[in-house]
Amino acid sequence: MTLTGKGMMIWQIPNCESGNVNTIANMAAAGGFSHILIKIADGSYAYNRDKTTGADLIPPLVSALRAKGIGVWGWHYIYGVNPTGEASIAINQMKKYGMDGYVIDAEAEFEKSGMTTAASTYMSALRAGLPSTPIALCSFRWPTYHPSFPWKAFLDKCDLNMPQVYWMSAHNPATQLTRSLTEFQAISPFRPLTPTGPAFYESSWAPTADEVVSFLNTAKNLGMTAANFFSWDDCRKNLPA
Repeated sequence: MTLTGKGMMIWQIPNCESGNVNTIANMAAAGGFSHILIKIADGSYAYNRDKTTGADLIPPLVSALRAKGIGVWGWHYIYGVNPTGEASIAINQMKKYGMDGYVIDAEAEFEKSGMTTAASTYMSALRAGLPSTPIALCSFRWPTYHPSFPWKAFLDKCDLNMPQVYWMSAHNPATQLTRSLTEFQAISPFRPLTPTGPAFYESSWAPTADEVVSFLNTAKNLGMTAANFFSWDDCRKNLPA
């Protein structure tokens, strides 16, 4: 499958435009975003619920975005401790919202010994429950730095790869994205890249506007049809009055 355009990841809906779904949708449309990726689960639990009432915050946002013609994907941080439970909540949430695609955020927990089995169990159950849904992996940018991560177990059943090309403490997005593509082309299976760039600050570092443009232009020059950023929550903090 092919994903096109710019996307933005949302972590916690209340931290995005004070939770006003119409403002989020209007700004996404004004910013030219083709799709928004909303966190739908953490481990084996549903995510983005009101902490006081337990109300599900996701359906109103999905409706507002779709009214603007914006695609909606779900993303999910997994730990591998309960792979069948994590797959089950993913399947339930995706079917509940009817989202366009699903993104697996798997990171350091899967570098531990024995996690290939957990990854395979999760992916088999996930794909069985979502046989026609586009699925993407969102993990480390350079596989050579993470040789114990079960790349094949995840990518075998994925359609896309959305590596986190965060050039923290540096200012070279083009170099880092080019390296990410080269490294993933060297492992099997290769899946088309839709890279995820940084839209956050860490300590005294933040990506500049020119670097974001360079990241997007490099993605286009490398033949990538889409790119995402993490996250709406962070990039809209501390705006000037």
